[in-house]
Amino acid sequence: MAITKRSALTGQAENKNAGSSNKPVQQKPEIQEKKGIWDTLSRHVMTGISNMIPFLIMGGLILAFSQLIPYVILSVDPSIGILDAMNSGVYEGFNLFLLKFSELCANFGGTLFGFAIPMFAAFMANSIGGKLAFPAGFIGGLMATKPTAVVSLVDGTWTASSPVASTFLGALIIAIAAGYFVKFLNQKIKVSHNMLAFKSTFLIPMLAAVFVMLGMHLVVTPLGGMLNSLIKSGLSAAGKAGSYGYTIALSAATAIDLGGPINKAAGFVALGFTTDKVLPITARVVAIVVPSFGLGLATLIDRLVVKRHVFDKQFYPQGKTAMFLALMGISEGAIPFALEMPKVIIPSYMIGAICGSLSATMFGAVQWFPESAVWAWPLCQNIPAYIAGIVVGAVVTALLVIFIRNNMILKGRLTVDSND
Repeated sequence: MAITKRSALTGQAENKNAGSSNKPVQQKPEIQEKKGIWDTLSRHVMTGISNMIPFLIMGGLILAFSQLIPYVILSVDPSIGILDAMNSGVYEGFNLFLLKFSELCANFGGTLFGFAIPMFAAFMANSIGGKLAFPAGFIGGLMATKPTAVVSLVDGTWTASSPVASTFLGALIIAIAAGYFVKFLNQKIKVSHNMLAFKSTFLIPMLAAVFVMLGMHLVVTPLGGMLNSLIKSGLSAAGKAGSYGYTIALSAATAIDLGGPINKAAGFVALGFTTDKVLPITARVVAIVVPSFGLGLATLIDRLVVKRHVFDKQFYPQGKTAMFLALMGISEGAIPFALEMPKVIIPSYMIGAICGSLSATMFGAVQWFPESAVWAWPLCQNIPAYIAGIVVGAVVTALLVIFIRNNMILKGRLTVDSND
């Protein structure tokens, strides 16, 4: 009789047939083992981020309602809180109902935002160690935002105090640790078929929970909290200069490879600062839009600026597509232009992204919501400044590309097929 053994991690059956040949079964190596450590980890990180985004979207939109209704529709003084406006006695009837709804949206949206980091850690751990690692990752992510109290002896009395949260950085570290710890346990702990339920529902979850508790309390929270405190202190000391330096670096790294590894690394850093409420993500979301929008704009205005086309015929419909993709928050629409002439195009849209991000920041735009598509623009504080920054960046990119290509045409170094 064939014996069927199931893995507690995957739930897939492994058949051992007593009548089969003695040849060892050749199993295919896992794809991730063929990749480098960075490629593997980045895939797990992106899995966590992609599953975290819906919570940020839902929380961001509902929080937006909590601000739009009182401060835009009802014209409540921005210096007054929603509860203070309700207690003022000025608002009655339907207006009072709207204020109550706004307060509900503020609390509910804030709660959804609070789930973002735990869900990131849960799905990242799940990506590494399978479904048994999901609860361990969630617990670690929750402890990263709400760390357990530290007991210390003060003046002869034991007191409990809350340490500085390790937030996104702590969630990242514990997700990796918990994922690989659960994966190790699942591979090394061998039990009979009848004990698989005990292994998967009690033993591994319990060991993982204890591991997360001790790891967060003893290592991750102290180190992550200390690092977060240093970063916040450094940025506060640097003031506007530090904010502008961060804007330049983030926008340049975001624009340089249009969704490539540098872009993703920049996004990872920016998302950490944003979810921790250290710095807004304004520079990144502007820099995502500017390259495609600027190159599309160049295809529309080149004849107005230099009295000739500076691109080959096939780039003009691609320019319209690039502008549409830019409005959808997709920078890859600029890739055909960059591939055709990278030494000109890449520096041009990087400069444009820097100019646009700096302009938006200096004009007072603040975006905490990590989405660059046009539907998310209303969630930005000071929308006119935000749009102005995008326009500035797009115009700078377009003019640089047009003038450089036109100069190359005049010198005989470039020939295009669209002026015949």
